[in-house]
Amino acid sequence: MNGDRPDILIMRKGYGVMIIEVKDWDLGLYELDDKKHWILKQNRAVLKSPIQQVIKYKENLFELHIDTLLEKKIKDIRKFNIVSCAVYFHNATKLQIENILVDPYKSDKKYLDFLKYNIDLIGKDNINEFDFNQILKRRYLKSEKESFLFTSDLYDSFKRFLNPPIHMKNEGVDFMYSSKQREIIYEQEKKQQRIKGVVGSGKTTVLAARAVHAYKRISQNKPNAQILILTFNITLRNFIHDKISLVREEFPWKAFVISNYHLFINSQLNNLGIPFEEEKLKDLEGNYYSNKKLFLEHKSQIKTYDAIFIDEIQDYKRPWMEIIKDCFLVEGGEYILLGDVKQNIYSNPTEQKDVSTNVRGGIELKRCFRSDFKIKDLAVEYQKNIFKDKYEIDTFNKNDAQSELQFERNQQGSISYMYLSDTNIVSTLYTIIHENILNKKNNQISPNDITILGYTVRQLKRFEAYYRYASGEKTKTMFETYEIMYMSSLKHYSSSNTPKWVQAGIQLIKRDKDKKSERGLNQLAKLFTIYDLYAEYPDQFRHIIEWYCTQYKCPLDDFCRYLVEYENEFDCFKKEVYGADYKFIRTNKKLHFWMNSGTIKISTINSFKGWESELLFFDFGTQIRKIYRFQLGI
Repeated sequence: MNGDRPDILIMRKGYGVMIIEVKDWDLGLYELDDKKHWILKQNRAVLKSPIQQVIKYKENLFELHIDTLLEKKIKDIRKFNIVSCAVYFHNATKLQIENILVDPYKSDKKYLDFLKYNIDLIGKDNINEFDFNQILKRRYLKSEKESFLFTSDLYDSFKRFLNPPIHMKNEGVDFMYSSKQREIIYEQEKKQQRIKGVVGSGKTTVLAARAVHAYKRISQNKPNAQILILTFNITLRNFIHDKISLVREEFPWKAFVISNYHLFINSQLNNLGIPFEEEKLKDLEGNYYSNKKLFLEHKSQIKTYDAIFIDEIQDYKRPWMEIIKDCFLVEGGEYILLGDVKQNIYSNPTEQKDVSTNVRGGIELKRCFRSDFKIKDLAVEYQKNIFKDKYEIDTFNKNDAQSELQFERNQQGSISYMYLSDTNIVSTLYTIIHENILNKKNNQISPNDITILGYTVRQLKRFEAYYRYASGEKTKTMFETYEIMYMSSLKHYSSSNTPKWVQAGIQLIKRDKDKKSERGLNQLAKLFTIYDLYAEYPDQFRHIIEWYCTQYKCPLDDFCRYLVEYENEFDCFKKEVYGADYKFIRTNKKLHFWMNSGTIKISTINSFKGWESELLFFDFGTQIRKIYRFQLGI
């Protein structure tokens, strides 16, 4: 499961999923402390609770692995129940399990309710048809009728993730690689290599082809060969996946694990049962991510990989490289590093103007295949002005022989600068993009070709909402939408603790008779979002909010009076919403970002560079006067 390794996973179409963690522990050797941490009596070592372990596998399905599942859960918390969890203790009876995990906490109602609704504890005496059927019935995996929550599209998403298909040769594309690229891709003798490359030299394309051919070589003697590909930026995961899919070879997708460093290490810590101890959380880097000793202590339990590729090596700390190479690579396995020191945005240590790695020497790609040569020229000018005393400036191979197929678009392109004196950047940018480009007659540009980049999520979030409601088109973002923000807070209200102002809103839109509150809360979240736009851009959004109010059976005047009546409560609620941490949503969005989504793409420059886009808009904001003076002459 892309790094996660639960012991057993059961899925039934139309019903749901169950994850079972298996432990062969002798429970007499363990005790639980007051925080329910598992303690090995012999040496007082702290172990991750099997319950926490299996719950983490479940959370990762929602937050990391299955596209759209997190958003579905936020909009309807009942979706969380389509995945259930159990822990099977092979050397303990049901009574022995309850003696350590249940009986000491009879007065802890919250804990007992958690077990009741989230976990089945299975003993060796429960391994019989009757008991197991009872467990399946309790979690609705056996029922008289199918679950309306576990829809066919969700089942298909789970199935694709759990049992990925074989990539067929005819799905790939014939590339005419350069001689230097072929040298790297088909290399068999050098097991460790550092590959450097100028901007646009095809490093990721080479990585993809080399990884596939490494699998083809290794699998001849080891059919179940596993290839690990790591990045730093989460959003590169799917970009690399797309590059691999273009390789004209047959291979099983399940042979490739593609992740970024932190998510990979998090999954390994959970697989190994290593807990995040509260007193160590202040220094995650020292105690976990750069703690090589921690992984060496568990090396016998670690699943190793036959070949490891690390992209963006300039962003990796040296201890990370040591951990990956010494703890996760099979003996004699391939270890390939790719990167560009000029993209060292986190200022990691360098040696002689180059990245410090645990591979000696390096091979360099000097030919630029970047689609827009003007973009290449801009990148070089930037290096000369900003990096002249820090790094070696890229020198390009001037041989642009047409006999070699340039596998990335080879167009001159253009770079235009526009000074927007209007302080209302959001509406101005929308007009430029949608009214002047997408709606232009004989226009060859589609929303899928367009990327919007900026420095701050706040400005981009406002533009995303404006664009989506003004155009009626979907978007692809790397961050949370306003509706999801509102719904994330609204969903915490149960029928017994719903504030008066929320109840009044649900009554206003005629959803107070619903058996479940999810639909009403989702409609309120949407109205709050549109009202924010209406308050800032009344002329553009009055007809839109009027339409939604009509759909939700409440006149606009009534909705406005409602917000005035509960102004203080709503203001407090908005502060809570805007101050919340949405990192888990942003991680999920980045993991499921695809270039060809069919929609306009909106991201911060740190998450996505937009090199592959046909048309890119970059909102420099106030940064332009700090570092781009050399290019614009301002």
